[in-house]
Amino acid sequence: MKNFPVKDKEKGLTLLELLIASGISVLVISIASGLLINGVRTQESAQKVTDAANTAQQIVRSIQSGVRNASAITVTSNAVAGTQLLLARSVGLDPTTTAPSCQAWYYTPASGGAVYTTKTFPASLITLPSGGPKGIWTQLGTGVTPADPLTGKVFNAPSGSRVELRFDVAAGKHPYVRINTTTYTPQVTSVSLWEPPV
Repeated sequence: MKNFPVKDKEKGLTLLELLIASGISVLVISIASGLLINGVRTQESAQKVTDAANTAQQIVRSIQSGVRNASAITVTSNAVAGTQLLLARSVGLDPTTTAPSCQAWYYTPASGGAVYTTKTFPASLITLPSGGPKGIWTQLGTGVTPADPLTGKVFNAPSGSRVELRFDVAAGKHPYVRINTTTYTPQVTSVSLWEPPV
């Protein structure tokens, strides 16, 4: 009969090796999850900045399109409430009528600041809403505040041919998206007195 050699103990992981492998695994998972969480936070922050920029652009585009065709512009402010009303009267693009239309943009600091718009055709006087916009007003954006807290103005019409827009839009943890632009009208305008058409 042949003698077989006695086998060495079967090889496996010792408790120490198992603890080291577990520790390395936990470290790798912690680093990966930290990177993932930071990536998600960065993406959320970027999305809020993008949303704020889109809101700002929507407000600017609306005002620019109305002011460019205006035959009269004016800004009315209520210093106590901090509200403003920008009015633009223009002759419509419809060749069958010369009836003008009136478009207004209303800023209110209430509820974090918002800009609204409305349009009337044929033109009729739109006044500064008391108690906030109701009914026919459409909200263009929220989180809007004046860029210059000293003047507290979002709209300014210092001459008969231009409207200055200076405002910030809240962007989450990012401070804000700032707008500082001027829109011109080629028409002869009046900024001191708004006279509705007869």
